[in-house]
Amino acid sequence: MRLTHNQEYCSLLCVAGLMRVLPRPLALLGGAAIGQLGWSLRIRRQVVIDNLRQALPRTPDSQLRRIGAKSARNFGRTMVEFIRFSGRDRQKLDEIVALSGVSALREALGQKRGALILTGHLGAWALYFTALAAEKIPIALLVGKQHNPKVDKFIHSIPGDQVTLIPKGKSAIRKIMQNLQEGCCVVMVADQHAGRTGIMAPFLGKDTPTLALPGSFVAKHNPPVFLMKGHRVEKGRHKVTVSPIDIPECPCRDSLKSEVTRCYNEAIGKAVLDHPEQYFWYHRRWRDSDHELAS
Repeated sequence: MRLTHNQEYCSLLCVAGLMRVLPRPLALLGGAAIGQLGWSLRIRRQVVIDNLRQALPRTPDSQLRRIGAKSARNFGRTMVEFIRFSGRDRQKLDEIVALSGVSALREALGQKRGALILTGHLGAWALYFTALAAEKIPIALLVGKQHNPKVDKFIHSIPGDQVTLIPKGKSAIRKIMQNLQEGCCVVMVADQHAGRTGIMAPFLGKDTPTLALPGSFVAKHNPPVFLMKGHRVEKGRHKVTVSPIDIPECPCRDSLKSEVTRCYNEAIGKAVLDHPEQYFWYHRRWRDSDHELAS
């Protein structure tokens, strides 16, 4: 364990402890201030601006900077809300998050094939799957691994026993299949650059490699597919919708995988454009080398 990892973990514990004891409105203000500080220090600011230029090509740079700053503050609030979920906010979740579409999801689960729920880094995405789990929807979440093992353990402990975590890696496919067979909803945050293993599909006007797993599972096992999208509304509350993604019939597996990917990117792209100030623009979603992957 490197010293920097210990310092990072101790800093996280201090911030988390403070945000958990503050009244929720003050904690959200603190999260927004942390996000604004990162923006003022220009942390990945150019990545955010470049992504916004791609998504909103007709928007003046001055407006893009305002959207980017709001996005940074939203990210700060989102992290605070996720941290607070392991404390008193867990009992207030029905007051914080208004869910719609749960009945259709329950009906789909009645088919005994499980369901895929695809979502993106919009609103307070880290809070929304916990809201579903609180509605007694069985949830399994595909998760990445943090570089700092102590931070990784801290983050993954927050959802609690209501959410099954599936680490990305060699065993992920088997565990996803197992959870689907057991009637669970498998949640995938599928809007990051997927590299050479991804499927090329348009996202906000430009082709980019997108997570291939959803299309592969639909092509092989035909689980129902849902989109989960949410956004922040007044007084720190959120509105979250879960709705089916209609996938056109396709003549072969490869074309079906591509259609699933295209339909998801289109659906989450529309949700992002509705609330661009609440999207996490800090990923390098489009890269100069993407044309090599498409060839």
